[in-house]
Amino acid sequence: MLSNELNQNSFSDINLNPHTVERLCNQHKSLKCYIDDLPPEAIYTRLSSDKFSIHETIAYLTRYHHIFLTRLVKMMEEVNPFFEVYKPDDDAEFHFTCAKSTGSLLHELYRLRSDIITKIESLPAENFSRVGTHSVLGRMNISQWVEFFLLHESNQLFRIFKLAGSFWTTEMGQQNNVIYLPRLSDYIDELAV
Repeated sequence: MLSNELNQNSFSDINLNPHTVERLCNQHKSLKCYIDDLPPEAIYTRLSSDKFSIHETIAYLTRYHHIFLTRLVKMMEEVNPFFEVYKPDDDAEFHFTCAKSTGSLLHELYRLRSDIITKIESLPAENFSRVGTHSVLGRMNISQWVEFFLLHESNQLFRIFKLAGSFWTTEMGQQNNVIYLPRLSDYIDELAV
């Protein structure tokens, strides 16, 4: 249904900001440029034992695409469904997803993104007023859920960007990581589970 190029006409009747549509269609594509020049040890090694590696973060993003698509379907089928915060440690599928190769995860993530876009394109305009309630963020309509999905994804992409920078900084024997922002880390990570 979708071509490789953004089909603005297919989104003309929906209640999404054009910038949101652009991010939905393209934001995830920046991931590849963050990891292209990294060796496998940079992708698979945790720099801190209590934080995900780049690979695990990509697995999390891939799994979160599944979660978001399931939530969209549930909001179409039910009146104001309630959603707990997604926690990968409580999700058996997440561990299975982590076992896949990074390349396989990227292919799956791209396919799932296409599925999400197709699902959103196919929604009648009146369905964008349907709501679902998030346990922390409260009641949101479909447009707000899409925005939350993209913001959450951008936070994960920023984590990957920081991890890639941290690897090269550590690899070069430097102690000062110019990408790490300790003053902001608690605030940025507050809702990212």
